[in-house]
Amino acid sequence: MRKIGIVAAVVFVASWMFSLLCMHAAGQAGWKMEEENQNVISESVVYENNQKGSEETAGWNGNSHSVDQGDGEAYSRRIILERYGVRTYLSVEDYLPGVMVCQTGPEMGMEALKCQAVIARTYIYRQMGDREEIQEEELDLDYLGDDTARAGNTLTVHQKEELAKRLEQCRQAAETTAGVVMKYEDRYILPLFHERSAGRTRTGEADYPYLQSVESKWDVVGSESEKSFHLSEFAQRIKHLSDVPSLDPDRIPSEIQIVKRDDAGYVMQIKIGPRTYTGDDVQYALDLPSSCFTIDTRTSGTITVTVKGRGHGYGLSQNGAQAMAEEGWSYSDILNYYYKNISLMTE
Repeated sequence: MRKIGIVAAVVFVASWMFSLLCMHAAGQAGWKMEEENQNVISESVVYENNQKGSEETAGWNGNSHSVDQGDGEAYSRRIILERYGVRTYLSVEDYLPGVMVCQTGPEMGMEALKCQAVIARTYIYRQMGDREEIQEEELDLDYLGDDTARAGNTLTVHQKEELAKRLEQCRQAAETTAGVVMKYEDRYILPLFHERSAGRTRTGEADYPYLQSVESKWDVVGSESEKSFHLSEFAQRIKHLSDVPSLDPDRIPSEIQIVKRDDAGYVMQIKIGPRTYTGDDVQYALDLPSSCFTIDTRTSGTITVTVKGRGHGYGLSQNGAQAMAEEGWSYSDILNYYYKNISLMTE
């Protein structure tokens, strides 16, 4: 049986790669494709992905386990794709697994993957609004596809098996939750998520009342990382943030002050030299995994930055969701924990 599964997995990936390569060849040959020619990318196509987000929530129905039933037309919405000059379509449901593969790691179990399916679907529906179709470029999502097709000949059998396995898991998660989206007051939420919080998620702006700070105890262990900079390097990186005329490296240790943190411990404002920056500014300047950090200037000639978490800290923590799933939480329970007062609805 295992051999049969392996063969099926390899055939699954191979057939998808073949379809993409055929599109490539068609594009190079200058072929034209009519809109109704929808079979170039079949249901075995590997779907692409990733993302990041923020909007409104839907009134919670009081039961985190229930999902309101819609009209069952989960496959009526579609994505317009273009590969190598060839235009075709995929339903949102068929597109989701390729997005999910890019957004998740191989360690994620089924309930956590279901969360990711609902997150990705909600984001796409929100971008579509009242439309039934949308250009892929408007979504600004990473999607598994072209790079894998080009690398097809270099993938080992084991890599193909693992890729096929992950795609199949993502397909199952999308299929099990077909049509399920998150709403707040009858509007699609902006379903922000991140890899790991600093122990608490962050509260969003007033426009996003469903993004409330919640404890994410599963993220505490293993959340810290450390990065050190020579004073000259630190000064150079910070100078790139503004037109500050001078930033004396030797004076920096005495000129750093964290001015404000939010309710989850992430830096909101930090003063360095004569200027005040946002925590996000400094995070990107120093290439830190998150903006929840502390700065140690006690070591001569060096600045050490200790960081907690990975990502912006808003919405669902993927690490937390996985741990909760392992504890027996359902995907609806997990989503209702990280996004407050939402409704899970099937459309």
